[in-house]
Amino acid sequence: MKVIPFYQRLDFKIVLGLILSLLAVGLPFFIFFYNFHKEQLIDGLQVTTTNLSRLVVGTLETAMLKNDPHILNEEVHRLSEQSGIERIIILNKMGEPKVSSEPEMLGKVYKNNVDPVCVVCHQYSPVARNNTTIVKDKKNTEVFRNMSLITNKPRCYGCHDPREEINGVLVMDLSMADSRRRLASNNKIIFGMAAIMLVITCVALGLLINKLILRRIRKFTDTTLRISEGNLDQVVDFKGSDEISNLAMSFNHMTANLKDTLNEVERHKDYLENVINGINDEIVVVDRDLNIVTANDAYLNRYNGSRNEVIGTSCSLGLGKSEGPCGQDFSNGCPVRLTFTEGTLQKTLHTFLDRNGKEKYLEIYCSPLQNEKGEVFQVIELRRDITERKFLEEQLIHTEKLTSIGRLSASVAHEINNPLDGIQNCLDIIKKHPKDVTKSNTMLELISEGITRIGFIVRRLLVFSRYHKLKMEKVDLNDVVQESLLLVKHKIEEQNIELDIHLCKDMPFVVGDPYNLSQVLINMFINASDALDGQSDGHIGIVIERLKQKLNPSVRVKILDNGCGIPEENLERIFSPFFTTKDTEKGTGLGLSISKKIIEEHGGKITIKSKLKKGTTLSVLLPASEVENER
Repeated sequence: MKVIPFYQRLDFKIVLGLILSLLAVGLPFFIFFYNFHKEQLIDGLQVTTTNLSRLVVGTLETAMLKNDPHILNEEVHRLSEQSGIERIIILNKMGEPKVSSEPEMLGKVYKNNVDPVCVVCHQYSPVARNNTTIVKDKKNTEVFRNMSLITNKPRCYGCHDPREEINGVLVMDLSMADSRRRLASNNKIIFGMAAIMLVITCVALGLLINKLILRRIRKFTDTTLRISEGNLDQVVDFKGSDEISNLAMSFNHMTANLKDTLNEVERHKDYLENVINGINDEIVVVDRDLNIVTANDAYLNRYNGSRNEVIGTSCSLGLGKSEGPCGQDFSNGCPVRLTFTEGTLQKTLHTFLDRNGKEKYLEIYCSPLQNEKGEVFQVIELRRDITERKFLEEQLIHTEKLTSIGRLSASVAHEINNPLDGIQNCLDIIKKHPKDVTKSNTMLELISEGITRIGFIVRRLLVFSRYHKLKMEKVDLNDVVQESLLLVKHKIEEQNIELDIHLCKDMPFVVGDPYNLSQVLINMFINASDALDGQSDGHIGIVIERLKQKLNPSVRVKILDNGCGIPEENLERIFSPFFTTKDTEKGTGLGLSISKKIIEEHGGKITIKSKLKKGTTLSVLLPASEVENER
């Protein structure tokens, strides 16, 4: 478990917050009580000085009436000796001290706005001067000064002019030191009591918070730690019905639901793994470094290794390569790399030799896996072994070839009979004119041409009918079209069909198998002638053209006829295996299906357009080679 610094712990934060809250609340109250206590002390001093002032004034009146000033002097000196009294002065209205506890002040005259003793009082308003105030004396210490006016009463008229209202002023200074000490002492007591209360409150609340909150939260922490380690059977023990108890109960429900959810996810995971492992096709997931992230049992069985041995290895190892990557082994580039680059489904056919030296065919589909940002971070690669299917397709293609040869037998026989008839005629002429050397040489040349033509047709027929594997090479479609027409030309001429051929002058090469492409073209020529059977104005057009797009340049071969056409409802099924609208003896229904398969293996596309009783147009689109045809 992570060690939490003390200043980040919840109990420290709570106690600190409590202290700050108490200080925020207590300080204003302390300031208030401090000022209140200070005012009480000042009020006490004011009462004391007022009473003393009255006593002095009363003694003054008694001494004046008895005409015995010594009584006043004795009383003033007696009072000034009491603790806390700094000085007592009685001044007449001229500012002359008549009685003073400090003898050095006698005989002087104090002016209001000049002498410091007077200025400290006369800086206040008259109303304030008639009361009490706190001033600083000549020693720069604070004193509490009481100023009492000695009024002219009727009993004083004997010595004082009745017209005068004031006879003098009594100034009495009391020391503030004792009050300050009492105030400081009281503040210490208040501070001490506040600190003790704060500590007791914090300790009590800390213990209470620890028992009611923190200890229970630690149980949550310990339980969540064990749950994070995978022990979902852990529950938080809760008692009571407060908020934390409710939280603990909800937490236990959540844990139980989480356990059920994880069990359900695990069941789904096992189910999906069983489904994926039950698929006979090989499935691998590849990262951007072309290394395997995971694989199903079909791949592991062929690789003959455990899952741990396979994960992290190059995906090329399962393609018969000793080291990867193997992008150079694909004619259109590595499908995994293309999927990472383009983010779309890629499909390709891979051929290799297995450990026993047997040729294998893998059909590979690569699908992108995208993250939340839409970026391809992994690729699902499905590999399907189509070796057996490929063999059956090749057998089917060969069978279709033989079927086409059977249907072309009459046309081929005619193509052979014509030169044979010519050879026989030449031999008859030689027999009739055995001594005519010139005529005999001419006939021998014609015989040689006929034999050469027969040999070419037979060789072409043998090559076309022979079983062979797909072999890609550079091909000129002009040549393939012309050579394919030799085998069906007589059939077209026999039906009086007009043949219109437009070859391409700047024809680029295409990469393909010339014999399979010839099979596609022958099948299309036969279909066109069958569509014109019995039609007097039959026409077949053959157009070869180059499509010069900047992207994906290609070559197109179009075969057009004005025959019976195909019903619209059959157009979607026209490339389906064994679907045919012809009589049984004229077709197997495999020609267009096989043709479509061959063209797609060449990376091309075959399309058909037809209208009933208007004719049909078949188009074969093949990608052009990057190498130009210089012929």
